[in-house]
Amino acid sequence: MDAQALKQHYEAELEARSRPGGGDPRHGRRMFRAMLKACRALPPCHLEDPDSAWVWSDLHLGHDNIIRYTNRPFANAPVMDASLYRNWEATVGAADTLIFVGDVAMRYAVSDETWQRIRNGRGTSKHLVVGNHDLKGSGGLRVDGFDEIGSVLYVDGDPPLVFTHIPLTRVPDGCVNVHGHTHNDAPRVSPHINVSVEQLDYRPVALPRLRALAAHVVAEQYPAGATTLERIAAIGA
Repeated sequence: MDAQALKQHYEAELEARSRPGGGDPRHGRRMFRAMLKACRALPPCHLEDPDSAWVWSDLHLGHDNIIRYTNRPFANAPVMDASLYRNWEATVGAADTLIFVGDVAMRYAVSDETWQRIRNGRGTSKHLVVGNHDLKGSGGLRVDGFDEIGSVLYVDGDPPLVFTHIPLTRVPDGCVNVHGHTHNDAPRVSPHINVSVEQLDYRPVALPRLRALAAHVVAEQYPAGATTLERIAAIGA
């Protein structure tokens, strides 16, 4: 497995789910078609230094309804956005890398102001693994401000980490799928790690901590915990 093979694997899954009988309980086939179109046009992301990287997903900046949908502890979207930005600035170092695993902004937050804030936020580079809410209905991008936007991200190691916004149906042997999209769903008993902000106390998590959890998950040793962050704490990482 390498980045290009992961891209092809993800596209094959998206294509299968865009056909009649595809989709999922939350999204119809149209979303998968848009994701497939976008991912075919985008390269894989590339990461220079995983040890200095931070990860999070599904910020949904500007999205009031997500507070109700996933029980986020905020009064409204502006309060939520301010908290997410504050946690970013308090967590990520100036020389670090920040990876967004999709679904950055919605509603009023799809704006030049948001993209400029991403450019100016702490971290020497920001990478986006594209999500369905980062797209127009046609499959074109509606996001900006990132140093790199890609379809997937492959991080070599033991085990290799394969980043996709939508969780893979079949994770390549020996790999762990780092994903978003499923928000506050319970952690899976499978080679998946959910990095939606609901799982991370609404702040980025260090990639080496995810790698430590992945070493347990790939060995089918699933730590106790109702969230990804609780699972990480359970192994002392």
